[in-house]
Amino acid sequence: MPPPKSREILERYAKALGLADGSDEWLTFFDLAAVDQGMVPKDILDDQELAKALPAFFRTLRGQKPSTDELRKVAEKIRRGR
Repeated sequence: MPPPKSREILERYAKALGLADGSDEWLTFFDLAAVDQGMVPKDILDDQELAKALPAFFRTLRGQKPSTDELRKVAEKIRRGR
C-alpha cells in the first residue's frame, strides 16, 4: 500500500509512531514516503544548491563519475555545513 500523499496525514502517522519532529527518523520517514511516490523530497527541492546537485547525484547512482567541478562544489557545500 503506498504512503498517503497528504503531508498532514503523514505527520499524524509519524507522531503515532513516536517519531520526534525533525529527528533523523522523522526525516527518513518523509524521505521514504516521497521516494515511494516517485518524488524528490520537498526540502531538497527548496534548497537551490542541493537541487542543482541532483543531476550529478543521479548520474552517480547510475555508475557515472561526477566531474571534478561537481565534486568541488559538493565538497565546498559540505565544508560550509550544508
